[in-house]
Amino acid sequence: MMNLLKQKKLIKESIMKSFKSLALTTLIIVASSSAMANPVITSGNYISKSNSTVIHTDSVSTKQAAYKQALTTLNQLDESTPKELKKALKITSFESTTTQSISLDEDSYITVRETMNIQGKIQYTGLIHANYHYLERNSND
Repeated sequence: MMNLLKQKKLIKESIMKSFKSLALTTLIIVASSSAMANPVITSGNYISKSNSTVIHTDSVSTKQAAYKQALTTLNQLDESTPKELKKALKITSFESTTTQSISLDEDSYITVRETMNIQGKIQYTGLIHANYHYLERNSND
């Protein structure tokens, strides 16, 4: 009986921790989204735009493994060519200038989300918060 109560308490604590993590992640995304949407006018016929996306890694059994996976993915993105970034970040543009100018920002970061499945198994997923910028043709001309 005592073990069952301890298990329920642990499950409840784990769920609350997951909700807190989810709420914090949501807050960060919402707070940063308005800053990301503001274009900056550059010289010529192009606008410099910023955006962000979150890439999820596979779920693993330890937090350390999730951080390692996410860091590996972030490092791969950092070393990618603009064309590879376009594909990885799922940027839809047919302009060659946009494709050639895509660049990952230095303020990109990783977090780990902890979840529990219906069997009570805790899993960890790495989240790569990729911030990037690119040039886009100014359509007001």
